[in-house]
Amino acid sequence: MYYVALGDSISIDDYTGVRGGGAASQFARRIGADPFRNLTRDGNVAEGVLQDLERIEGRPDLVTLTVGGNNLLLGDDPEGIFLKIRQIAERLASYETTVILNTVYDPTDGNDAMAERLGLAPDLRERFEGVNQGIREIAGKYGFILSDLEELFHGHGALSQDPWYVMVIEPNLAGATAIARHWEALLTSQ
Repeated sequence: MYYVALGDSISIDDYTGVRGGGAASQFARRIGADPFRNLTRDGNVAEGVLQDLERIEGRPDLVTLTVGGNNLLLGDDPEGIFLKIRQIAERLASYETTVILNTVYDPTDGNDAMAERLGLAPDLRERFEGVNQGIREIAGKYGFILSDLEELFHGHGALSQDPWYVMVIEPNLAGATAIARHWEALLTSQ
């Protein structure tokens, strides 16, 4: 199975403390992907993913996409983020491949006081909810598999007893492992 990972630091190895510990790398091993192309990058935004699409060689059998969180942190308008993700989705749909599209997780577990304590923008909640609603709509429109990381990570926020984050917004090894298992479960249930 030819698997391509696209997106941001939700998928990368860097913050897990383990070589190959990121969600995409773990998932590739779990499903026996060969070849596996990890085109994810720390700090990647939707515009970057649009450029990364040009780096895909051939037609992948499977694509995971984690995108939108960095755009939110940069203060981008949810409608603009939604439009860029829709452009990415249109391009991926042309491959006629299986796509796992992910919502953006919330390191605050929905707690605005925690968001303020972590230094996140006061209006982030409303924009966050708007982007995730757009992602859900895009998944439905294009027949992508929806991976609701917001729901999966709830209760494991940065200040919880069992955090799945490091550096406020990056998935730790436990978080990356949870994502890889979640993607595998979604894929095998199709």
